[in-house]
Amino acid sequence: MIFIGVILLLLVALIFSPLGLGGGVLYVPILYYLLDWSLKESLLGSLSLVFMVALGSSISHLKEGYADNDIANIGRITAIPGAIIGTLLASLVLDFFGDIIIKILATIILVFVIERTLRASEDVNNFENIKSKKAYRFGTGFAGIVSGLLGIGGGAILVPLNRNLLGMDAHKAAGTSYLIGVTIVPIALLSHILIDGTFSIIFEKIGFLYMLLIPAIAFSCSILGSRYAIKHISKHIITRIFLFAVSLSLLRYLIDIIGNI
Repeated sequence: MIFIGVILLLLVALIFSPLGLGGGVLYVPILYYLLDWSLKESLLGSLSLVFMVALGSSISHLKEGYADNDIANIGRITAIPGAIIGTLLASLVLDFFGDIIIKILATIILVFVIERTLRASEDVNNFENIKSKKAYRFGTGFAGIVSGLLGIGGGAILVPLNRNLLGMDAHKAAGTSYLIGVTIVPIALLSHILIDGTFSIIFEKIGFLYMLLIPAIAFSCSILGSRYAIKHISKHIITRIFLFAVSLSLLRYLIDIIGNI
């Protein structure tokens, strides 16, 4: 199971890299359901891998011109504090209510993501009025909260936001999402380490070598996957893969929630 789990984690890094997702929507279920980590440990492990995917993919998208750093800077203003708030919320919810609340929140957010992706628009806005900037900052702040709360990079919120509000195509929406994610994920990761105290438990489970090796391979997979996709895969196929992957996560959470009723 450990071997299968590691292979799946690396495949997620390879496949998700062109989507604007760090893979957290699947990393958490893999670590939690397949490898039997606690939810707090799964959030921390997921964020570690998400950061490597976001870092590798942002490099590839920037190199190919599929990322807008000016837009990312606007989003980071609210996304960074949002990540800290999300981490605090995750800790409080898990301590007082247990895993089920996190799963319900994840389900609601994934339904929202699917609906917004299906309604994606490509009518460019370019922040022509102050309301658009406020709406974008509100959206990226929410993405930061989701990152800290659910152990994801926020791309599940940022990609639909970039497409619906700014009219970006799939590649540019993904690249800009990664530029924001590569900033907020380390904040969420550090916050979880300081608040949850699960780092030492994970270290004992997998050891120092694998703590370095698995993220390094995930980083390499993300560069390889994103570079290939940018050059050879159409934006429509990327969108379909995105929806399929998010739907898989949604289904798994729903099964678990129904099982607890």
